[in-house]
Amino acid sequence: MIDYIEMFRLCTYSLSCHVDSLSTPCDVSAMTLRAPETNEEDETSPRALWLGLWAIGIAWGLTGPLSKLAVSTGNHPIGVSFWDALLCALILSAVLVARRQAIALSRRHAAFYLACAVLGTALPNVLSYTAYQHLPVGVMVMILSTVPMMTLAISLPVGVEHVTRRRVVGLGFGVVAVMMIYLPGTSLPDPELAIWVVLPVLVALSYAVENVVIARFRPGDLDPVTIICALSWGATLLLLPAVIYTNAWFSIATFGPPEQAIVGNALLHVGAYVGFVWMIGCAGPVFAAQVGYIVTGTGVILGMIVYGERHSVWVWGALALIVVGLSLVKPRQALSEENG
Repeated sequence: MIDYIEMFRLCTYSLSCHVDSLSTPCDVSAMTLRAPETNEEDETSPRALWLGLWAIGIAWGLTGPLSKLAVSTGNHPIGVSFWDALLCALILSAVLVARRQAIALSRRHAAFYLACAVLGTALPNVLSYTAYQHLPVGVMVMILSTVPMMTLAISLPVGVEHVTRRRVVGLGFGVVAVMMIYLPGTSLPDPELAIWVVLPVLVALSYAVENVVIARFRPGDLDPVTIICALSWGATLLLLPAVIYTNAWFSIATFGPPEQAIVGNALLHVGAYVGFVWMIGCAGPVFAAQVGYIVTGTGVILGMIVYGERHSVWVWGALALIVVGLSLVKPRQALSEENG
């Protein structure tokens, strides 16, 4: 049996010297969940992958309410994104220093870092924080949970995943679900908010493209901690000119609730993001992207508890379609091997 301390370390990838256990990259050629012949304590066993999936999903679900709090007092989304990226970069740099590990900076590595910095941090963070200023947390996380469907849609033409009728139907459910949130005038608290639904759709698309980039182009000598550290520095440098140009700078020294939310988000992002990249390498982008189930449930529940959000029948119907669509998109092999 895996004890609770070990599960916590595995799922959040504790940012200390214990992360050395992640230094060996997983096989990125495997695009679905394998059933390795290992004991229960092996980190790449199906049980460990499922535990990791749950922990990563809950961590990311918690970032929804914190993100809304971070921009609740008027903090600029670009400034919040900058602090998020910088804090993540500093935390992981300290880890790499403790491990006496350098960041590879060849042309190939730099291109990979830059692509992930844009697709996985700089662009989606700015769009997300902007959307959280206008949309309910529950609606945000519902739309973001379509990442697995978008990942599959992008994976098919590049040959990462195979076309099946079941998966195509699942993708269709995802499209209909987003339309159910976007089109009806009664789906949102204010019909004028519908235009902002475009932003989380773009965020989900950006994450989906990044999933495939990591699966296809991740250099074999990189571990998750190094990847996230490098792309966090990349995102920080990309956002700095935007912060200066838009006058989006603000200090977090006051450390009120919004600033505390920014720091909390950074810590959650580090643990969840490192674990997510590791899981993509071990189980494939579509399986890893199933964190959307857990992120959605956590975000919707917390939005109702913390912000008193209540959703229309259209939104609940969209959530039902998303759940069904995700179940269809999910590879059958992932479940059959895990249960076998």
